[in-house]
Amino acid sequence: MVKQNKKKTISQNDSKNSKNLRIIVIICIIISAIGVSFIYVMNFNSTTVNSTTVNSTTVNSTTVNFSSTIYENMDGYIEKLHSTHTFLINLDDPYFDMYVTYDDKIRLEQNLVGLDGVRVEFNESFFAHAVEQLKPNADDNSVVIYPIWTSAAYYEPGFYTYYRGDCDISCITDISFENAIFEYTSSGLTAQILYHVGYDFLTDDEVDKNPELLKNYDTVILLHNEYVTKKEFNAITSHPNLIFLQPNALYAEIDVNHETKTMTLIRGHDYPPENPVENGFDYEIEQKFHDYEYDAECLEWEFIEITNGVHLNCYPDVSVQKLLNILVYMKELT
Repeated sequence: MVKQNKKKTISQNDSKNSKNLRIIVIICIIISAIGVSFIYVMNFNSTTVNSTTVNSTTVNSTTVNFSSTIYENMDGYIEKLHSTHTFLINLDDPYFDMYVTYDDKIRLEQNLVGLDGVRVEFNESFFAHAVEQLKPNADDNSVVIYPIWTSAAYYEPGFYTYYRGDCDISCITDISFENAIFEYTSSGLTAQILYHVGYDFLTDDEVDKNPELLKNYDTVILLHNEYVTKKEFNAITSHPNLIFLQPNALYAEIDVNHETKTMTLIRGHDYPPENPVENGFDYEIEQKFHDYEYDAECLEWEFIEITNGVHLNCYPDVSVQKLLNILVYMKELT
């Protein structure tokens, strides 16, 4: 549970667990070089792909069929990564192993941007001590909400194809969210690390179907849950203890069809054009922290108290060194 007697600003300099942080810092100095590689692999900006981008349906006859099986929870999404992301990226890193799809393997060999996200695994023979520091506390009763709808929104063609003016409203109407794409835009690195060290997970879809689930947890941890329904928004914002681990969560309203597993943009992100609004819920907390989304270096990271929890002031899904420090400290807030 988020402690109510915390100071107004909670930063890395205030940590009671400085010994653990020093251990992680030493380890992370060694692995910080993979941050640059991860930006490249995780498709920091999908709009940089030029007209020569390889079409995943034409790369090779062994192209992975992402829609062959429908998964509805985080366990299923992670399980599927093991069958789709099977090609190890050679980063010469002793702590993380990263895998891509066959299609992305070809793209990367052609100096193109990967489109299918990355599977991340700990190399525990070298990283066991750090993993121990990252695990949730024994009495932890928190849950992370994986942003499956945001993952779908960023996939092309989709919401951002429409925003760029390259597609009509068909790209924001009845968009499939059957499959999770673990990219920077959907907190791909953060989500997999938290999952592998033992945090409980729900997805947007599960919360929308049963908002009462959140009442079973003392703390709710949000990632880049940018696109949510009104029902999920109400369930999250009414919870007494939130940790916003990344800015720009709860930004735009969508409607979903659980039977067809599709979603449609309703309001927000300057939509609808006849009455454009930025935040689809007029949510003051997101508006206050919105610009921090563009701080990916997290050089001066801190958790800042809000009415019902704390909010991080940067977007740490690229900066591996800072991210691990932040996750160690976050344990004190749950």
